[in-house]
Amino acid sequence: MFEGVDVRRGAGGLDYVHVQAAAGSARLCLQGAQLLEYRSVSSAESLLWVSESASPLRGQALRGGIPICWPWFGPHPERADAPAHGYARIRPWALEQARRVGDAVALKLRLLGPHDASEAAGDAELELDVEVGESLRLRLRTRNRGNQVLRMTQALHAYLRVGDVRRLRLSGLDGATCVDKLDGMRNSVQRGDLSFDGPIDRMFVGTESVCVVDDPILRRRIRVSKEGSHSTVVWNPWREGAASIPDMREASWDRMLCVEAGNVERDLVTLQPGSEHVLGAHYQLLEWPGA
Repeated sequence: MFEGVDVRRGAGGLDYVHVQAAAGSARLCLQGAQLLEYRSVSSAESLLWVSESASPLRGQALRGGIPICWPWFGPHPERADAPAHGYARIRPWALEQARRVGDAVALKLRLLGPHDASEAAGDAELELDVEVGESLRLRLRTRNRGNQVLRMTQALHAYLRVGDVRRLRLSGLDGATCVDKLDGMRNSVQRGDLSFDGPIDRMFVGTESVCVVDDPILRRRIRVSKEGSHSTVVWNPWREGAASIPDMREASWDRMLCVEAGNVERDLVTLQPGSEHVLGAHYQLLEWPGA
């Protein structure tokens, strides 16, 4: 298709897109358009974490990378039998375009349809732009092709690879309103940076701020900036939580932190007929001070 882009059948009988650009490399599964690996040429460690217990299977979500939560985040508000975090992350996508952009490679993918109107976004069209280079960019575009108002929640559910979550510091959310899912959805205001000494599952709403993960073990900083996003979700299940998740080995819970760009809870998106919305995230690996 394009020099540096190769589609291969792999684990679970699924198709994977392998990208090798001058400034970075990546691997993406066409089920869910899910980024599983990304490295810039200046980094020895992948940006993304994938569970060692993950077993790729057709029609099932894969634990790690950057799953796409759409058109709802978390459980469906009305249907207990609906897949958690929506169906975009378990449906096949098509790779429609690949092109070079300087030292990077840009991909365009489209969610294959049609979709059942009962799935809450039957008349919506979903595209994902991915740019792999010295940094990683994702832009998720939703177009409402129907004649009804579309209301949705969404997230780019990024699992970041870290050295030890207990040693991290996350900045950028000072002053943001927090909805704590582990404390009965209690609202509070974040004061200062976040550090981690137990499980966390918090939705920070009404914030467009850039977040930075300081990782002294891997000696790097991860900068996460956003577009069209008013929520940031931060999640780690900790030891006890990980032990209850079948596809997450208890021994690896400390090497990941989810920092998710999205629109969740009160920040849901309302799309009028004929309109569109873009949710974007930009991930940059920064040098550790003094490195």
